[in-house]
Amino acid sequence: MAAPKIEKLLTPYNFTNKDSVGRIKYIVIHYVGALGGAKANCQYYASKYIGASAHYFVGFDGEIWQSVPDEDIAWHCGASSYKHAECRNANSIGIELCVRNKGSQAATSKDWYFEDATVKAAIELTKYLMQKYGVPASHVIRHYDVTGKICPNPYVYNTTKHTWDAFKKAIAERGTEDKDSMTKITGKAEATAKQMIAYIKAKNGSVAQSVLDMIPLYLSEGEAENIRGDIAFAQSCLETGNFTFSGSAVKLSQNNFCGMGVTKNGETGNSFKTPQLGIRAQIQHLKAYANTAKLKQECVDPRFDLVSRGCAPYVEHLGIQENPKGKGWASGAGYGEKILKILDAIKGASGSQTGGSEQNSGQGGAISKGEASNGSYLVTTTCDVLNIRSGAGTGHPVVGAIREKEGKKKQYTIVEEKNGWGKLKSGAGWICLFYTKKVSSSGASAAFTPYLVTTTCDVLNIRSGAGTGHSVVGTIREKAGQKNKYTIVEEKNGWGKLKSGAGWISLSYTKKAS
Repeated sequence: MAAPKIEKLLTPYNFTNKDSVGRIKYIVIHYVGALGGAKANCQYYASKYIGASAHYFVGFDGEIWQSVPDEDIAWHCGASSYKHAECRNANSIGIELCVRNKGSQAATSKDWYFEDATVKAAIELTKYLMQKYGVPASHVIRHYDVTGKICPNPYVYNTTKHTWDAFKKAIAERGTEDKDSMTKITGKAEATAKQMIAYIKAKNGSVAQSVLDMIPLYLSEGEAENIRGDIAFAQSCLETGNFTFSGSAVKLSQNNFCGMGVTKNGETGNSFKTPQLGIRAQIQHLKAYANTAKLKQECVDPRFDLVSRGCAPYVEHLGIQENPKGKGWASGAGYGEKILKILDAIKGASGSQTGGSEQNSGQGGAISKGEASNGSYLVTTTCDVLNIRSGAGTGHPVVGAIREKEGKKKQYTIVEEKNGWGKLKSGAGWICLFYTKKVSSSGASAAFTPYLVTTTCDVLNIRSGAGTGHSVVGTIREKAGQKNKYTIVEEKNGWGKLKSGAGWISLSYTKKAS
């Protein structure tokens, strides 16, 4: 199922750095035990050391705020003694529900109750996390079940409109909508070769011609095995750094575009005689994960028989940490989601769509230089045709298109960002930001300005790339009052690249320094 809208106000305190979603086995439901809202609770836990925390807070109107990243340990169900044999902070996610009161606010009072919107959103969030991390309904429990504490009060006494039995029934009713919202690997490609080429040219201006020439093979080889070739291409973009091979264990000459055979640091992986054979092997390996059907072509995948057939029919389950069976292609967190993000970007630009562009839609057109302000900013497109959609994602209909040629680019104001998409100030709709570049108020390309940060935690991992899917290559270890300053020279997906060249750090655990 699709992720619910989640606002973030991450605390620099009150959690243990774990950096692994593989730890998640349980989801524990709480109530805040006071009258504050979701955002207010996040602000409180982000303000100072308190000795307690939770991953999520669900508000009175159904708003969801995150305080601690899933991969880290929140302090939500620790105790001196336990009722539950296994569930602890270290293997669980904590969800706090905001609560109303109609009388006594004592912990044992039966005057506490939940709003309908709170319960609805909590069910949605819980089901999403269950699916994402393979947590069964039997492992969704109350704080009361872990320690015996009267928490969440309305779900312990069960005297109000909303009961624990009803909550458990709701999360167990997975229905077809959850699976239908996931992305099957089996089937026909949705993106075209033209879109793939447009994407890779936008992301890698020096991409080799041999790479551009082989892109149609993803579609033809995928069609031969009824596997989506556009998914395979998106995976290749992830594994090769958009065919720059920067930080990749494989080289272009190997014709291995998916890291096949790289099972640990230092390995070079498999090699294939031609690009077509390398792509065919990748398609066959995806098929091994996707279904149990026989191969249509001779097997060239040297690792085909090592896969538990049909264990990952959805892209979302290609990551071992997110796979309900604990199997998958890669061990890094959010592997499938990373592929889908790239796929979404690939599908964002199309030369086949028709419709009015921003500049001829009658809704504002191109803007003048220097218009961006109050958090908004200017962009130009990096492709000739860029779809405008009614919402932030390819699931929304195309409502127009920006059609421009190199040397005749206009500037557009982005007033809101969401999931890699930008909302146009004109009101025309949303565009994919993968196909744009920021410009300064003078009209020149905006250069990144390095800045200094200090860490807000004692231990912070340094990774080889911008994300937890990259390997840990070092660690910053510091104590409060003895913080050093570090220069960030590049930002990507909430991560910052260190000037020293040591690698990337999560900016969620830093603050700007003078």
